[in-house]
Amino acid sequence: MSMSGPGSRKRDRDGAGRPRNARPRDELGRPLAHDAAGVAGVPDDLALPPDESLAEAQRLLDAGRAFHAHEVLEGTWKAAPEDERELWRGLGTH
Repeated sequence: MSMSGPGSRKRDRDGAGRPRNARPRDELGRPLAHDAAGVAGVPDDLALPPDESLAEAQRLLDAGRAFHAHEVLEGTWKAAPEDERELWRGLGTH
């Protein structure tokens, strides 16, 4: 799928060139149109300590916001020591 057609937007990227998605999202994490109002999401650079990450992910799951819980756990696995990353990645994807 090409992103260069008429009316399309290039993929959002951070200062280091990593892909980011600046599109607003609904409560279930589904992307909305760029000009739509969405719900507050998880900051791209959020990296909570393990106990806080689990508590926040559980709070979001209890509120029916599984996508956002995944985002919290993803931030933790990206910041985790190498020998813990697979554990956190597994928690965030299942």
